[in-house]
Amino acid sequence: MAKSRKRSASSKSGPSAKRVTPSTRSSAMHREKRFPMDKIHELLERKFPSGNVKAEAAVFLTAVLEYLAIEILELSTNVARSRSGGKDGVKVTLQDMLQAIEADAETKELIDKVRQANASAK
Repeated sequence: MAKSRKRSASSKSGPSAKRVTPSTRSSAMHREKRFPMDKIHELLERKFPSGNVKAEAAVFLTAVLEYLAIEILELSTNVARSRSGGKDGVKVTLQDMLQAIEADAETKELIDKVRQANASAK
């Protein structure tokens, strides 16, 4: 018995039609979870109203924020897995994130510097 394949919303049919595969589904889900570069650009323009904020600045800041978020999430997931005994489908809690940040020297140093900068800006 042949398995039926899901097709994308494309109106094409035949060999050139795109098919939804686990890898395309995964990449589509990944794209949905990206940081909103347009919103970050707007925030930068609001923060620095006197000068032009180039689009490249928003691209760079977005990439940095995505990288940091992924790093913290990976560290937190490791803490959650060790807490739950290595089960699949663990739930990452705020406590897991805080513990992960405290356990990683580089991340802790970065967060401490951000906290100090925010405290002195007030």
